[in-house]
Amino acid sequence: VNFRDVLIGLGMYPGEARIGSEVAGVVVEVGPGVTGLSTGDRVMGLVPQAMGPVAVADARALVRVPDGWSDEQAAGVPVAFLTAYYGLVDLADLRAGETVLVHAGAGGVGMAAIRIARQRGARVFATASPHKWDALRELGVEEGWMASSRDLGFREAVLEVTGGVGVDVVLNSLAGEFIDASLDVLAEGGRFLEMGKTDLRDPDQIAAGHPGVVYRPFDMLDAGPDRIGQLLAEILDRIDAGELEPLPVTT
Repeated sequence: VNFRDVLIGLGMYPGEARIGSEVAGVVVEVGPGVTGLSTGDRVMGLVPQAMGPVAVADARALVRVPDGWSDEQAAGVPVAFLTAYYGLVDLADLRAGETVLVHAGAGGVGMAAIRIARQRGARVFATASPHKWDALRELGVEEGWMASSRDLGFREAVLEVTGGVGVDVVLNSLAGEFIDASLDVLAEGGRFLEMGKTDLRDPDQIAAGHPGVVYRPFDMLDAGPDRIGQLLAEILDRIDAGELEPLPVTT
């Protein structure tokens, strides 16, 4: 389970949604149009409903599990890494030398986002509960480039470390006044990626109040099954090359 599942369980997720979306397991049957996967293959990826012993999946949204990985390790990768990679790479086109603010940096998507951003040569400012800052340090976040996710102190901290310029990209999962404070620290031409579902704003109103800023609500499922499969393959390639690391999983 991940944070999306918690929101669904609490009735806070907009629209119709079912708990469970990522999976690791063994292929027991393939449809006539499936190529590249066979019965007995260990796979990981996305399915419409992952809670249960058997699931029906779109083969395009699955990849083979790397040798030596446990099912638990494999199941902990898809949603967090796909969300972070699709947002930062496909939508924001985060480039080397840019700066990014990652909220809830000690969460699943946050940890994946920090690793992806640093791998792309970006500088990361992250928020998290103070007792989780050691996790941010282990991810390579610099001293002075972290702040609490429980208050608005990050606004002044971001402007201080960036010399008043602000950040190029915000990856947001917070709500209310935290969104307004995050918009305040976006540099001109900045990209605001909204992956939260509880406080969506009107992009036109954001553009009117913050000229030059792009506000983009998104869900990694927007990428579609073909791109999802490509992204999963890219993520596993980078993990295999030592450029990224899987997330810690507790069972």
